[in-house]
Amino acid sequence: MGHSRTNTTKESINRIEIIRLSSDGSGVGYLDGKTTFVQGMLPGEKGKVRITTEKKNYQRAEVVEITEFSPERQDPPCGVFGACGGCDLQHMHYAATLIWKRRWVTDVLQRIGGLQNISVEPVLGMDTPWRYRNKALLHRDESGQWGYYREKSTDVVLFSDCLLLSERTNARIDRFQTIMGASCPGIRTATFRESSRGKGLILLEGNTDEEKEALGARIREMKNSDELAPDTCSILFPKENKEYAGSGPLFLNTYMDDLRFKVSPGAFLQVNPSQTEKLYAHVLAWADLRGEETVWDLYCGIGTISLMLARKAGHVIGVEENPDAVTDAEYNAEFNKVTNVRFIQGKTEKQLDKLERSSGKPDLVVVDPPRAGMDQAVIERLLKIQPDRIIYVSCDPGTLARDLKLLTQGTGEVDGIYSVKKIQPVDMFPWTRHVETIIKMTKCGSEGKK
Repeated sequence: MGHSRTNTTKESINRIEIIRLSSDGSGVGYLDGKTTFVQGMLPGEKGKVRITTEKKNYQRAEVVEITEFSPERQDPPCGVFGACGGCDLQHMHYAATLIWKRRWVTDVLQRIGGLQNISVEPVLGMDTPWRYRNKALLHRDESGQWGYYREKSTDVVLFSDCLLLSERTNARIDRFQTIMGASCPGIRTATFRESSRGKGLILLEGNTDEEKEALGARIREMKNSDELAPDTCSILFPKENKEYAGSGPLFLNTYMDDLRFKVSPGAFLQVNPSQTEKLYAHVLAWADLRGEETVWDLYCGIGTISLMLARKAGHVIGVEENPDAVTDAEYNAEFNKVTNVRFIQGKTEKQLDKLERSSGKPDLVVVDPPRAGMDQAVIERLLKIQPDRIIYVSCDPGTLARDLKLLTQGTGEVDGIYSVKKIQPVDMFPWTRHVETIIKMTKCGSEGKK
């Protein structure tokens, strides 16, 4: 099933049956025994395709016609789906995307991570999986219009309403395009950020001070710009942290677990606030803190998880490379009157030795690294320090599986000493191929210690 013997030249039309989805959301079938990826087709579908890219071990094809449709197919509600590349799965029923993401996490952890007898919980999805993103990165085309980059390209795809952004952010984008017009051509990139209570920042990258001043003057002239008014939105160039319009703050505030967090323009924040609450709730529950533990929060960002953990732990130490994020974290601790937490600025792999010397062995380590995962030096150091428990928050199943293999089987330099106890995927990015995953690990032989 799924195999066809045909003339697979680039000019020929080939019949194919899709048997599964790949990690990038493409349909996978076989032509003459060769793995063939087809963007836009779903498992169980049959159709006609044309080869676009040929490699030694695989090839890619484009859809010419779908002759048999999957019952999981739906009409994508977005008018530029398939063009902008931001969403991969809008042509699939939402419940089906959650099932696929669970299978994907399971497959990657088994195949790459070497974890066989594992149980992956159903993916935590959204009741209404739209309007969830609090950030959008837009680019300017040669005509002065703003949109997303097409996937694997610098071609700009224009849109009138991105269904992943709030209506407020879409209104800001529309108004911003009107204000910009053809002026200030050196300003090529704009990042729109929104707080959990609707406040906005527009962060610009430009070439000349004259253009920046001209843009500020133009915006200040727009007296009727409700969505860009000073009380709702500020516009600034983050490298100088200089505001060119509005009188609002040069940062955003977000709220979680009865705590308020300041977020500087250059600091990372999860893009889906409602799903972030679910994710952090699981981290706190799995931490199972009793008030006396020492906790390390590695790659801690602005201190969101650190402060939540600190309210239940004895002492928490956060480590973060981004200096802006550390400044925010220290401010957030002081503002929220959380006194049993401190933050260290620097690369995690360079801080663990002195961190252990200063605080001793931690009871729990929480890691939330970037998409690239943890540096092997961090993993080896954790294997030597041997905290009883590790909670790993990951935005990439592939690098997660790689790191878990080292933690459970060893690196060659250090033996693996951990076993995976719980796996909970969270749909932080509906309609895309991405998924967040939380892992709870315990040191072998310490299962009785929570």
